[in-house]
Parts: sequence; structure tokens; C-alpha cells
Amino acid sequence: MQVGSFGFPEQQRSKVEKILRLSRRRDYELVAFDETALPDVLLVFGEEALSEPSVSALPADYRRRLVVVSRQKPKEVSLPHIGYPLISSRVIRVLDGIVDRTIDSVPLTDSDAPQAADVSENKKAALSEESRTQETEPDDNALRVLVVDDSAPMRQALADQLMALPMAMQISFAEDGASALSVTDQQHFDLIFLDIMMPGIDGFETCTQLRQKAHIKKTPIIMLSSKTSPLDEVKGIMAGCSTYLTKPIVPDEFQKVIRRVSKWITEYRPERAASQARTN
Repeated sequence: MQVGSFGFPEQQRSKVEKILRLSRRRDYELVAFDETALPDVLLVFGEEALSEPSVSALPADYRRRLVVVSRQKPKEVSLPHIGYPLISSRVIRVLDGIVDRTIDSVPLTDSDAPQAADVSENKKAALSEESRTQETEPDDNALRVLVVDDSAPMRQALADQLMALPMAMQISFAEDGASALSVTDQQHFDLIFLDIMMPGIDGFETCTQLRQKAHIKKTPIIMLSSKTSPLDEVKGIMAGCSTYLTKPIVPDEFQKVIRRVSKWITEYRPERAASQARTN
């Protein structure tokens, strides 16, 4: 999948090239902008670049493949936008969205059709695993988060809120308590969101069993509930949860909760890394 760039300073263009290599879902290649051989997607640096002759002269139906990279959203609200400074997870998310909505269904040219078909196959393979794990930021320094909830819309809502944060994220999903217990045996997480009402093992019991794992004793666990009561809070504290978050997600409340646990995560990660190094 070819991604062109227009108007980028060399340092930022180099950063985009590195970010594209991080994509696990598709193979993105940064190419030089060529008006005679248009790329699948074109990244334009700064809204003012849209008025440059090379860009303004592009075919009207190609504008759905233009992405403006800027601090502020472009005045032409229909254009896809990537905020600046660049964050890897956001860049890849926007590009994947354009491919999903536009390129998979409408090839750029007839000669591109086989390539689009290949992307569709990759998309199907990726979607078959999405409900289990979504690596939004394959980076050793990324914050590793597990979202445990049997509701797909709720999982997506939390993922959207997490990816809007100014830090790299690697988000995994589990649909029930048993899956959460299994995946935490295989991976370490810096933060866990845990729904209370789930089929099979409920959130309280799942939290209790998670806290019995040595590597999760200090991991922040945020319990998710459509309503909170003093009894629920007592049961959550007894089970070992760190705090509560009500559903549906309210962005301001979410931000407050994240700020509350972020300091703990910052202090705990080096301690955990040192413990793992001693173990290994």
C-alpha cells in the first residue's frame, strides 16, 4: 500500500517512514509524490499545502485519499486529519480507516485492483483476531492495556479513548473473565479495564483471581460498571480493584481516572522491569 507525502520537512518525513514500518495489519510503503502515478494515499503537511498547484489540481475523486497532517483540524471537515506532533498509533489508525472505507471497496485504477484484493484478504485475517488482540502500537515503550468486556461497542469506546491519549498504546481485548485470566498468563499488562457483569466468571471473581497472580499484584485494575453502589465498591475493594469507571464512558471522567493511575504506572513499570530482569 503506497503512501505519498507532500510538503513534509525531511525530519518529519523520516518519522513517517519509521511509523509505517510499525503497522502489523498492512504493508505501507512511503513513496515520493508523483502526479503521473498517484499513491494510494497522500499525506499533506499543513493545511496551506492544499492550495499548492500540485495538490489543488488533483482529481476531485482523489480528495478522499488526501490526509492533512496539522496541529488544527482542516477547515474542509470532510478531509481526513492526523494531529501533529505525530503519534504512531494515530497515524496507522487513520490510514487503516481510509483503506477500510475507501480503498478496499474502490480501487484507484484497474491496475491496482489485485493490490486492493490483497489488502482485503489481509483485512479479513486481521479482523478475525481483532476481538482477541489489537496491537495499536507495537513498541516496547508502549503502555500495555487489557480491556475485558463482553460488549464489542464498549471495547471499541475504550480503545478510542485510550488511543486519543498522547502516549503510545498497545491494547489487547478479552471478552470474558476466563479469557482475561488466560491472556494474563501469557502477557504482562500495565493497566487492566475489567467489566463487572460478564458471562461466566463475573468481574469481582476475575479481579480476585488476577490479584492472586504475582505479576499482577500491583497492576492498576479499573472496574467498569453501568452503575455504582456502596456495596459494589466494597466488593470491588475486597476483590482488589484500584478504582471504578462508569459506563457509558464520559471523556472527562475517563481523563480523571487515567491521571489518577498514570503516576502509579510510571513508578511501577521500572520496578516491574527490574523484577523481570532478575527473574530472567
